[in-house]
Amino acid sequence: MRILRRLGTSDGQGILGLVVVIGVLGGLIAAAVPGYISFQDRKADKAAQAQLLAAVWTVEAYNQDHGSYAGMDAVDLLKIDPRLPQALAVTLAQRGRYCLADNVRGRSWSISGPYRGKAKFTANAACA
Repeated sequence: MRILRRLGTSDGQGILGLVVVIGVLGGLIAAAVPGYISFQDRKADKAAQAQLLAAVWTVEAYNQDHGSYAGMDAVDLLKIDPRLPQALAVTLAQRGRYCLADNVRGRSWSISGPYRGKAKFTANAACA
């Protein structure tokens, strides 16, 4: 009986408190989501670059076996090192140079070679 009387005379403070808590949580989530998405993008970029750098050594092994990069494709590289990512693509393979591209979570990166020291990644799949 006491509960029913209390519910009947409620002045709305409970509902107002709930709305405030929901508003604060919504604000925190709205502030955190862009940072999380940016973190995921940076993680995908680093993963693609690491995979490309690992593939460069496989490309150099191909060059040692065949004397040039001409005719090289992703299947040849996967035969040498099956740990390479399936998304790896050889976009250019000429006698003295090559271009590798990788895509992780919709973000494309490429590297051109021959590789000499510091890697220079390009944020597209065309090495340009």
